[in-house]
Amino acid sequence: MSNSEAGRSEGAHTAGIIRAQWVWFILLGIVLMAAGGVAIVLPVISTIAAGKILGTVLCLGGFVQIVQSSKIQNWLGFMWHLLLGIFAAIGGVLIYIDTHYGFIAITILIAIIFAVLGVSQIAFALKVRRMAAWYWFLVSGGIALLASVLLLMKLPYDQSFTPATVAGVSLLFTGWAYVAITLASLKVGPQR
Repeated sequence: MSNSEAGRSEGAHTAGIIRAQWVWFILLGIVLMAAGGVAIVLPVISTIAAGKILGTVLCLGGFVQIVQSSKIQNWLGFMWHLLLGIFAAIGGVLIYIDTHYGFIAITILIAIIFAVLGVSQIAFALKVRRMAAWYWFLVSGGIALLASVLLLMKLPYDQSFTPATVAGVSLLFTGWAYVAITLASLKVGPQR
């Protein structure tokens, strides 16, 4: 079997998994977009610390991703989803409970989390590049990497530009990537 045939076969298998579990992929996308919206809006309109909001948002998104990964255990992407979910949840807990190391350490931790998420999303996009809407994961990964760089470049922050705002934009695009690839897979149908 040639690389091209193997890639098409893997892409068809991935599309089939996404179609079979489409509700979970859409739910994950919606939760991530909602979490991104909360991360953007809440620090601006409330006195709740942006780090607490971001920690909570990452924990929630990570938990949903872990649950979603359990629904697709027979797929190569299972490990990717599980590890991303675990990494986001652990990062969220660390960000939420960290009071020792201060704001700069928390910001660096958030930047590292988003760098890892960005690289893994780009790797996933390249793996499923034969699927419709694969490029949304490429865009999402690029935005996560950009968010990581912005977090490190913009220390210290003002009220209009917080780590939660930057992370929220990244989460919005990640959520949309899940919704877009799921809708595209449903449109194609099982014949592909």
